[in-house]
Amino acid sequence: MKPIKLPEETLYSIAQVNAITGVAKPTIRFWEKEFRDFLNPMRTQGNQRRYKRTDINMIERINHLVRTEGFTLEGARRKLDTEYDDEPRAKIPDDDQLAKLADTMSDYLLKKLLEKSTA
Repeated sequence: MKPIKLPEETLYSIAQVNAITGVAKPTIRFWEKEFRDFLNPMRTQGNQRRYKRTDINMIERINHLVRTEGFTLEGARRKLDTEYDDEPRAKIPDDDQLAKLADTMSDYLLKKLLEKSTA
């Protein structure tokens, strides 16, 4: 199943996502809770959902797994976990790494300050 080609910068309402995917609005809302790690629409100041192209593609993927391939919700979550497990994720530095970075930056800044004061 090919993802729909939509402009990257466009944001869509839940009604538009329903029209694009054919997935009912209550189902989309339910899947947001069930697939939190994969589906997180933006919210307007009025708390309305706004979906990016990647969100729409994920809704279509979940729909395919559940309705076409017959996965349970738990099975679909596990399948998505394995599919996205290989993708590079930003690593959160540990305390030692942060301390080393802080020392390096402090040394660098002190060196720059000394260069400016002697110039």
